[in-house]
Amino acid sequence: MRSSTSSFERPVPQGRWVPVFVGALAVCLLFIAVMELRLAIRGFHATASDSETSWLIQRKRASALGEQALILAGSSRMLLDIDLDVLRERSGLEPVQLAIDGTSFIPILENLAADPTVRGTVLVSYEDMMIAGHEGDKAAHAYLKAWTRAVEAHHVPDFALTEGLLTDWLHAHLRSYADGARPMTTLRIRLLARQPTPQYLYTLAGRSRLADYTKVPMPEFYYGRVQRALGRDVAVRAGMTWSDLDAEIRRQIVAMPAADATLFDERLRSIATLVEQIESRGGRVAFVALPMDGLMRLIDDARYPRERFWNRFVQDVKVAAIQTRDDPSLAGFRCPDGSHLDYRDRGRFTAALAGVLGLGNPASR
Repeated sequence: MRSSTSSFERPVPQGRWVPVFVGALAVCLLFIAVMELRLAIRGFHATASDSETSWLIQRKRASALGEQALILAGSSRMLLDIDLDVLRERSGLEPVQLAIDGTSFIPILENLAADPTVRGTVLVSYEDMMIAGHEGDKAAHAYLKAWTRAVEAHHVPDFALTEGLLTDWLHAHLRSYADGARPMTTLRIRLLARQPTPQYLYTLAGRSRLADYTKVPMPEFYYGRVQRALGRDVAVRAGMTWSDLDAEIRRQIVAMPAADATLFDERLRSIATLVEQIESRGGRVAFVALPMDGLMRLIDDARYPRERFWNRFVQDVKVAAIQTRDDPSLAGFRCPDGSHLDYRDRGRFTAALAGVLGLGNPASR
């Protein structure tokens, strides 16, 4: 009679598992190889991975560099408009890219102000909406939570960071992960689509990005961004031209109400305090409203009237602040999508901005 214990025993399946595993691996590698080849034929390139891990590495540099750090905070404009190599050459400082796409600079500035080791120059991309709005903090808070965990576990091998580094290395060598895409997304919009979404963004190793607007259809791309900024799609009538669409959008902009400034006013006091904290230990903080033009500029001006928002910011925060459209050396740069510079202009713009900010390299004088 079998014991009660043995009654629960199950026979171990017998079979040739090694050939099955090897076969499955071979199919997977073949699929990846075919995807990569097809992406290469369609003109796509692998790019550096802009991940939580890559941001943490830059955040660590911001503390370690001390007075030599030139820390960049903001969102997509700071990522696309500033050439780190030119900034390094012109300033004699070491640029640290902490901007996060679509994210408010306020949580990042809070984190920098609370860290006594941050004693360098902090250059912040000013955007009215990031101060006046309720959205835009989610990604920043996720990155900062990871930073807190990393700081608290500094004496313990950080296996999560190691795994992140290995993952980033892998993604940086595969076209299917280019610029943060996922393989299934890449398959859908870049391989299966008859007219693939072009790759016009390229992420660099230092987390900055290049935008090549010659690779996107214009003016469709431009008006698509404008309508997203407007917050609604404009109805397109039969026979409507681009000029008609432009005129209709302009009519809607004229009718736009100004944004509520209550939250904006509340945040100004805290921003002023953060600036004082950094500058009290020898650091420097400057804000720059990076280029915008066309309908994007009109939308921003209507939603955030300059006299109510920008002027109030300069008055209350009392910090170095630059409106690029006010300076002759910066005002001539155009944004193909109304909101970001093409990569061909970012070097000249960065050199001009460094001059306006007084970031000349003493060694080059």
